[in-house]
Amino acid sequence: MQLFAKRLDVKEEDIFSELLHFLLRKNNRMLTNDEIIELTGVSPELLYKWVKIGKLHPATFPNIGAPCERCGQLTKEKICISCSSSIVGILEQEEKDRIWFNKIQRPDRRIHTYYHK
Repeated sequence: MQLFAKRLDVKEEDIFSELLHFLLRKNNRMLTNDEIIELTGVSPELLYKWVKIGKLHPATFPNIGAPCERCGQLTKEKICISCSSSIVGILEQEEKDRIWFNKIQRPDRRIHTYYHK
């Protein structure tokens, strides 16, 4: 059963309104992305868009998500936890490298100082 006909004159907000009404029924809140797409005919791109911008909250619909912007794994955020951890690790290493580089670039004043006895 497809709820949404593939009509060109239907606005995105109208589709969202119908989808939200459908999902808020008690037995539909636990549907997954694939089940929602199959039952309603909503395009995956629209569904992912609404999850990413926060129109469909994971607290209300725990089994839906959008692809991670880095690896494509389904997540409830824009970037999954593993990619987020990886990015943080890379940034920490970059900071360590920057500090090390600045340290070796700074001339030691004692090397160029001459002392007389």
